[in-house]
Amino acid sequence: MNELYIIIKKELTELLRDKKTIINSIVLPTLLVPILIFGMIKVTEMIDKSEQEKSVKIGLVNAPEDFTQLVANDTLNKITTYGESIDFKTLIDDQTIQTAVVFPKDWNAQMDSLRSADVQIYRNGTKDNVNGRISKMLEIYEAGIKEKRLNRLQISTEKLTPFNKNYVEVGEQKELIGKRIGGFIPYLFILTMWGGCLLAAIDLVTGEKERKTIETTLSLPVSKFKVLLGKAIVASILGFVPALLNLIGLILGLKFIPGIPEMFKSAIDEMLNFQSITMIMLLLIPFAIFLAGFIIALVAGATTFKEAQSKAAPIIMVIIIPLVLAMMPGIEFTWATVFIPVLNIGLGVKEIMAGTINMGMYAAMLTSLIAFAVGAIYFSYRKFSDENAILK
Repeated sequence: MNELYIIIKKELTELLRDKKTIINSIVLPTLLVPILIFGMIKVTEMIDKSEQEKSVKIGLVNAPEDFTQLVANDTLNKITTYGESIDFKTLIDDQTIQTAVVFPKDWNAQMDSLRSADVQIYRNGTKDNVNGRISKMLEIYEAGIKEKRLNRLQISTEKLTPFNKNYVEVGEQKELIGKRIGGFIPYLFILTMWGGCLLAAIDLVTGEKERKTIETTLSLPVSKFKVLLGKAIVASILGFVPALLNLIGLILGLKFIPGIPEMFKSAIDEMLNFQSITMIMLLLIPFAIFLAGFIIALVAGATTFKEAQSKAAPIIMVIIIPLVLAMMPGIEFTWATVFIPVLNIGLGVKEIMAGTINMGMYAAMLTSLIAFAVGAIYFSYRKFSDENAILK
């Protein structure tokens, strides 16, 4: 055990001598999440404010006077009246107008006879602000016409409303928010963990080859397994610590950054309690060891840092795809998914944050992750024991 401690201390000392490692593994993960939260809030506020202040160029054809007045009441609307339908596609493409509303010529006659009429709206589907504002004006105008018709026919609104839908939410706020955002949290943690493990594992194996110190390390009176285990533990620490700091940054960001609704804050505080944080960290520890061992096995035969990166980097897709699946609706944490690496973490964290985790399934998931970690260490030891690959 003392020999393993010496190896771990040696590898940590070498890694932490580099200021870039400290910045990438400690400083950035702590600041990343608060900066992202603050940036997203501010950018969203700026975009919303900018969109609301933009003028909308609207083309009208055969528009009734009351609708024209409704559009003109918003001083940001710039109205252009056309006598007939023309090539509105070209006008919208060259920004002469941004949308056009075409009423039929006999609009008033159709309304007076209580018939339905067709209104054509020319638009570009990518312009959400423009389309949203014109749709809202049409809804207001339609509601006004309906009200006039009901009054004319002397029909009360209640007669056209056979029943009212009253939804009684039985799920807790914690469960609702946890299921919706819980999939994003492991996505952030695991990608950060991957980056830390990747850089550390490559530096501890391929980096030592380039520095010509791998032979000295292997000549120590320590078994190759302990040397490999020490390197894997250090690489997993450099992956786990950024994930832990990300979590701390998330908690601090949600507590102290202004602009977050109090109801959302209180729900997050309830979700990220000591028990849920502990359960999440217990999952990430064996997963960090699994990543470290797996990456070391991949880069064991690489002779340069660039070659090692090219060997290990494509595996990121194997991590991203299950994480994306975990955020998709319809994919649940069941016995069918509990043993699938990465996907089980993504789904399990959602259940933990929602407070609906099945402890039997959690135990099975944790056991499977430990088994994968042991398998990765064994696989990397087999590769690390090949002197032709390590010393070439």
